[in-house]
Amino acid sequence: MTKKMIVSVIGAGGKMGTRVTNNLAKHLDTVELNFCETSPAGAAAIRERGFDTVSAETAVPQSDIVILAVPDTIIKIVSVGIVKMMTAGSTLIILDPAAAVARELALRDDCTFVVTHPCHPSYFLDQDTYESRHDYFGGIAGKQDIVLAKIQGEDENFAKARSVCEMMFAPVENSYVMGIRDIAFLEPTLVELLGATTLYAMAETVKEAERRGIPRAAAESFLTGHVYNLTANFLGKMGPNVKVSDACMVAIDLGNRLVLREDWKKIWEDEVLDKVIATMLHPENPKI
Repeated sequence: MTKKMIVSVIGAGGKMGTRVTNNLAKHLDTVELNFCETSPAGAAAIRERGFDTVSAETAVPQSDIVILAVPDTIIKIVSVGIVKMMTAGSTLIILDPAAAVARELALRDDCTFVVTHPCHPSYFLDQDTYESRHDYFGGIAGKQDIVLAKIQGEDENFAKARSVCEMMFAPVENSYVMGIRDIAFLEPTLVELLGATTLYAMAETVKEAERRGIPRAAAESFLTGHVYNLTANFLGKMGPNVKVSDACMVAIDLGNRLVLREDWKKIWEDEVLDKVIATMLHPENPKI
């Protein structure tokens, strides 16, 4: 009989901790799952789901894999105590690269450290059911991809961590392995500095359209339909010869000056990435 992998989730009662443990709990035939939570509200929520909590002091030393499902801003503090309690040869998984890139994650030479993050369900992925099509975050019914990086450690342990990551973000189509800075350039650079900022501006502009008397439903439909179409166009999914109109390209050039900045691509510079991450982790002490 194959020995179960012991997995402990720190912050199991929080938002991400709940998502992660909900999926891992579907694999109790292969995983022995420990729910670690210090918040009274979080612990109560875990009990309401039919599970018991275990102290980190009890769970971590016996764990094969420890998952830190806590906010990035406290990983610097929390990871020190957790890593000290880990058994040699065990693995720690974090859910965002920021603390690792900023060198705020506690490390040990005799343990493996991994970062993973979900891509969330893409609108280009064919989903099978109504529920999966309306799982916008992923991890419930919607298929999605994930990204992973080995910060340091053994390849064998990384392979086990990869299988756990695919369980906790299931259903997973692809798990892409890359460097930790590669993941950081995906988030925050690609999807937050640029993607979230421009999408937030689009949502705000829908409000302005409504204020001007344009039906909100029409503005939403016009925006989201064009976002889908233009994304497919610019990513080459409509074929190499399908281009937007000359007028659209003129508007894009104007938008680079009126909406973005003509030097906006500097967000892909290493120095900018490091300053952005430092500011996100410590907004009270901005570096940019």
